[in-house]
Amino acid sequence: MKSESFVSVVLKTQDLSSDLIKKLLQVQETLDIHYTDYEILIVSKGPYRDMPLKTDIDAILKSVPSIRFLQLSGCVHDDVVWAAGLENAIGDFVVLYDHFNDPITIIHQVVEKCKSGYDVVVGVSNQSLPYTYRFLRDTASHILKAIDYHIPKNSTSLRCLSRRAVNAVTDTGRFHHQFYLRIQKTGYSASELSYEPVSEKQIKKTIIYGIKNLIRLMVFNSSRPLRWMSMIGMTGSLSALLFAIYSILINLVNGHVVEGWTTTILFMSVLFMMQFVMLAFFGEYLSRLLDDRSEQAAYSVVFEKNSAVMVNQDRVNVLNNSINEEENLVQTGRDR
Repeated sequence: MKSESFVSVVLKTQDLSSDLIKKLLQVQETLDIHYTDYEILIVSKGPYRDMPLKTDIDAILKSVPSIRFLQLSGCVHDDVVWAAGLENAIGDFVVLYDHFNDPITIIHQVVEKCKSGYDVVVGVSNQSLPYTYRFLRDTASHILKAIDYHIPKNSTSLRCLSRRAVNAVTDTGRFHHQFYLRIQKTGYSASELSYEPVSEKQIKKTIIYGIKNLIRLMVFNSSRPLRWMSMIGMTGSLSALLFAIYSILINLVNGHVVEGWTTTILFMSVLFMMQFVMLAFFGEYLSRLLDDRSEQAAYSVVFEKNSAVMVNQDRVNVLNNSINEEENLVQTGRDR
């Protein structure tokens, strides 16, 4: 028996390839087996001016039912793309699905996990990772925990949210750079779902990408690194003062200043390094202030297209029974 819960599956893409079309058909077949009402929301990044005039999306909309296609104007961050899909989804349960790495069967599993009493379900990869990657990721996790950024270990982009969790995340409308953290801080019950991604390598992340992403998460999710930089600056200033006092005492006692030239140069280099690191963080926080003060929307929708094929033309907007026998322990807005 099909579930009467409305399920929205959100996918992000920048290229409507043949692999995406094949995956869409598989997702639609899975949803049609388990659910009476569903939608597949495709959010495409820009920039729109570089898009070809004719794409395969029209053919997809004519053949695959329950597809909604959302075209964004610019090349925004992935967090904003997911947030745009979450904000425009209309389902009781919204699944953020990575069609490159997540298996098809995980959609039904994560929805059932969410219906068992968890408003937020986070996908966690059980894939074995190289030692170097695990070491760098654990180090980054410890740094992020210091700024109160708590995300499950080895978490992927897979998420399933109930309707009230979706409303809590999108209520403020300010999810730029803080999307996953806002999901974790909704205050509703959360759980993890362990699974094995389809791809042997989840996402190819270089060390440079990891460092850039770590700095972005630190800067845009907490003000604590700014205080750390202030402490480093105070430590450097105190060290410089102690070294100045030491130089004066050496000059008064021995009268030789030439000795220690290497130490002086080394110490000056360390101080300059501290200053430039601090200036880099100050610049990042200034950009954060500009983003927060800007009245510009996080994303802009160029157009939206819908499928020309309906799931069931004979279906009416009523329940088969006055009492829903399906077990659903979270509030979705239609059953409570």
